[in-house]
Amino acid sequence: MLVVFNEVGRSTLKASRLYLLRYPQRRQPSRATYANIDKCLREKGTFPTGVKKGKSLSALDENHQCSVLAAFELQPHASIRMIASQTDISCSLVYRILHQNSYHPYKIHYVQGLKPTDPIRRLDFISHMVVLHEEDKNIISNILWTDESCFNNNGIVNRRNSHFWSKNNPHWTYNAQIRWSINVWCGNFNNQLIGPYFYDCTLTGIRYLDFLVNILPDLMADVPDEVCDNMWFQQDGAPHHNANVVKDHLNQQYPSQWLGTNGPVKWPPRSPDLTPLDIFLWGYLKDKAYEQQPKLLIDLKERITAACRTLTTTMLKSVMDSIISDTKNV
Repeated sequence: MLVVFNEVGRSTLKASRLYLLRYPQRRQPSRATYANIDKCLREKGTFPTGVKKGKSLSALDENHQCSVLAAFELQPHASIRMIASQTDISCSLVYRILHQNSYHPYKIHYVQGLKPTDPIRRLDFISHMVVLHEEDKNIISNILWTDESCFNNNGIVNRRNSHFWSKNNPHWTYNAQIRWSINVWCGNFNNQLIGPYFYDCTLTGIRYLDFLVNILPDLMADVPDEVCDNMWFQQDGAPHHNANVVKDHLNQQYPSQWLGTNGPVKWPPRSPDLTPLDIFLWGYLKDKAYEQQPKLLIDLKERITAACRTLTTTMLKSVMDSIISDTKNV
């Protein structure tokens, strides 16, 4: 900046234009900055407050750079403060060394834990579904995709994004001790939402069988009988789904046409990315239900039911199309 300023005869206007022309990628200082820096250096011999003479990394001791980089290679989860203490270098200098060498603080990502046999079972399932889809292009729409999810009164609280702006401390609290919850069943058939149905008790094999025998037919009442006759049934590997009484009922009700852990078509465990309910529905419903903390169980049920009514055929079809596309690309 000072070189440019003196080249143009200490004219702030000309200095701004020349600096922009010469360094278009840099942040452009104001015209007053040139005069202010020049004045302080001439009168006081120092830079004005807020402008620091940075020590270039090229001038750093190469041993310091090697020490910092080696420390992070051995301790990739260490903090800048920790490495600065170990190497006796300032935190800002450690950060500059990392930045100069293209290091980035990557964050942890949560993923679904898998067992060694899971990939093979997933590929077998996908291969089976691809064959079925080639034989019947409507197979995906003829499957009743089902799942349960637990909703509770605490919802999802992100304290990082929750604020209460006030001049005085309002002592804003969130009661996380008193908990109650409700299990919700939903289905997706031919891009239409079936349900919701609320379980007010712990799910067991017997209770799930009672649901299949006595409740599900009522939920499917609007579906024509001839359509139900060709319907496939899908469920995941939840413990109550694997009860022998449930398996016997499904074998009788949907012979050779149901997907599950013990079904004719083996459902791969730990595969939430293969169902429209896990991929989209539960996240959508919980976003709606937890916009405000529910106070009563009936309030939570009403919110879930209202959120279900906002779902459209287009939304559900888009999810199913993405599953079909992803399956073909495996």
